[in-house]
Amino acid sequence: MDSNPRNRRCPRESHLFVIFALLLLLKDLIVSDTFTEAATSVHIVYMGDKIHDDPETTKKDHHRMLTSLLGSKGAAKNSILYSYKHGFSGFAARLTKSQAEEIASILFAFILTFDMQSISSPLIAMNQFDVEFPGVIHVIPNRIHKLHTTRSWDFIGISRSFSRTAFTESNFGKGTIIGIIDSGIWPESESFNDEAMGPIPSRWKGICQVGEHFNSTNCNKKIIGARWFAKGITKMIEKLIHSNNSNEFLSARDGVGHGTHTASTAAGYFVGKANYGGLASGLARGGAPLAHLAIYKACWGMPVGGCTDADVLKAFDKAILDGVDVLSISLGFHIPLFSYVEQRDTISIGSFHANAKGITVVCSAGNDGPISQTVTNTAPWLITVAATTIDRGFPTTITLGNNHTVWGQSIDTGERDIGFVGLTYSERIALDPKDDLAKDCQPGSLNATVAAGKIVLCLSESDQQNILSAEITVRKAGGVGLIYAQFHEDGLTKCSSIPCIKVNYEVGTQIISYIRRARFPTAKLNFPKTVIGKWASPRVASFSSRGPSTMSPTVLKPDIAAPGVDILASFPPKARTQNSGFAFLSGTSMSCPHVAGIAALIKAKHPTWSPAAIRSALVTTASQTATDGDVISEEGSTRKAADPFDIGGGLVNPNKAMDPGLLYDIKSQEYIQFLCSMSYSSGSISRVTKTTPSCVKERNPGLNLNLPSISIPNLKKTVTVTRTVTNVGNVSAAYKAIVRAPYGIEVGVEPQLLSFNSTTQVLSYSITFVSTQKLNGYYKFGSLTWTDGQHFVRSPIAVRTTKFESYADS
Repeated sequence: MDSNPRNRRCPRESHLFVIFALLLLLKDLIVSDTFTEAATSVHIVYMGDKIHDDPETTKKDHHRMLTSLLGSKGAAKNSILYSYKHGFSGFAARLTKSQAEEIASILFAFILTFDMQSISSPLIAMNQFDVEFPGVIHVIPNRIHKLHTTRSWDFIGISRSFSRTAFTESNFGKGTIIGIIDSGIWPESESFNDEAMGPIPSRWKGICQVGEHFNSTNCNKKIIGARWFAKGITKMIEKLIHSNNSNEFLSARDGVGHGTHTASTAAGYFVGKANYGGLASGLARGGAPLAHLAIYKACWGMPVGGCTDADVLKAFDKAILDGVDVLSISLGFHIPLFSYVEQRDTISIGSFHANAKGITVVCSAGNDGPISQTVTNTAPWLITVAATTIDRGFPTTITLGNNHTVWGQSIDTGERDIGFVGLTYSERIALDPKDDLAKDCQPGSLNATVAAGKIVLCLSESDQQNILSAEITVRKAGGVGLIYAQFHEDGLTKCSSIPCIKVNYEVGTQIISYIRRARFPTAKLNFPKTVIGKWASPRVASFSSRGPSTMSPTVLKPDIAAPGVDILASFPPKARTQNSGFAFLSGTSMSCPHVAGIAALIKAKHPTWSPAAIRSALVTTASQTATDGDVISEEGSTRKAADPFDIGGGLVNPNKAMDPGLLYDIKSQEYIQFLCSMSYSSGSISRVTKTTPSCVKERNPGLNLNLPSISIPNLKKTVTVTRTVTNVGNVSAAYKAIVRAPYGIEVGVEPQLLSFNSTTQVLSYSITFVSTQKLNGYYKFGSLTWTDGQHFVRSPIAVRTTKFESYADS
């Protein structure tokens, strides 16, 4: 033992600052005390898992590091925005480009020498005695990311009126805490009434942070905590708040509506006679009506909703500290994706630490479908949710001047006093007949003289135009109504000033044919109605992002699908004096909180289950069958049968997920081995996880992570993967394997029978895939189901055959 007391005191901290100081001297770096002279922007200095149990010690480390880099305590104080000190370590600071590059260069020098274990320098030799060196892992520029119900719960099988459902078995989620990282909350909504709520759990450590039009009385036994984070987006928010037409608030109050909608979907209490303009009337409630809500406002009222890395990471940090059970995150990144540990995927980073603390993190899959390889939030420790339709529609009749009636869909319930008026289509009234922009009513493309007083049919050919933009074009041209023809019908939007009806191409063509034949074409737009059970459902929403994952194709994503089209939930009222309002929204943002609510129900019944176990229960019990008895299909132009890259395991079935029979569980060490399989260095992994990884060289890298699904992106001849299941059903049970092999693939399972008893509750099996194909191919799909006659534990399978190493399929 070192006898020098100075050497025994905080060796890690001493090494940290000596190393930084010496590297600065070696590089002859000169950092000015005058921090504000150059333009600054927010950067995140991520340092992996925290070393100190005491958050204040971690915070002091961050301040001392910044002081040594910037030259003074004053500069460090002015620079730092957040200190991440609860779930992980790091900080967000305002830095000039050169200062960020200095930190990154020091990081590079350290990683280079540490990973090579060089002892050529006394500096590095000193650090060999400190394996827990708290080094910087990434310097991440702060970026902005976009934000990605009365019938939906009945549709997926849980109703308050049934005697035995996921609601009743879990006591409606009582005692669980769902955290929502989103745009805040409108606390006066009836969905957040706490009259029937139980006491706040004693483990809760959160606060009700005051702010603009939000104080401690806005929290209750339903909304037990609320925080807001704006430092990462401060400059933009200042401009937004001071604009004349802003409804945003510098507090946890929701000026956007997105957060209120997702929170009430996940855990809203029962609200009778909820409706939107008389449509979709019924009993509104969230997935876990007796669960508590913790609100983390990190997204703000930008044009499409803006959330920065710095604010989102701080929300994760506080949620881990506060003690949430489930996190619902309806936001994501554009592709190409960043790697999970080495680069800039802050959702993967934050959720990795949350998962390690036993918090189930549920994320939206993204709204860039129906194109393949667009799924986001693909880390294996996340539950990634796709979106589907439900069996409710809002049919609206269009009566043509020849007394022929055609059908569309609409949620516009405003005045319809226009009666029969002139009807035309956009190309006929184009300012420039040669301009293709008129077809889908691009801005300024219509002749106002001809359009005035008429209903205008616009034909959408791409996602570059939408019904709201077309409405503005028609209204500015003097039109009094809009018929919008589109290849998909999922997702209705209310127009603001003129009635709008969405139709498919077939109906649109019928209307154009009538216009061309009629001497004076006219039409009348009628009111929509609410109709349930008349459409085969669910269908995969056309906007829902698809797999396979571009970052880790051995991880099948999305995991699960849930309702996400025309979901009615709480929304800030138009008149700010009203208490509550409801609105329809569509997106994977809406499907995500459905699954988060169900995860809370499972957690309430099975409090010891890990996030991986909860994900397994959801995936293996999901449904692949629509209400017409056929397989679930896609919405949109193809109407093809949905595959696992569309819906993962299938449509979530909360009742069956409460009793899945078998579970595929995953321990933290298995995620670390997965990171090893992605060729991350041991040094990089150890700095994130604060463990010393023993990376085992695998024959089939990434394929043996104990997921409830199997994805093999490159099958050349033969591959064998292993899985381990834990029995949570009957103590004594025998499960036999049922295989539906992908086309052109031979599949063998060993053993074919799993027998459990009081002493054997965990068993492993292997599954071998043999390609019979002679050509490169795209993915083929199948499944493996284990059944004891009562439970059917189904794993989706995706396999792609490849015949030479350089093959890459797009």
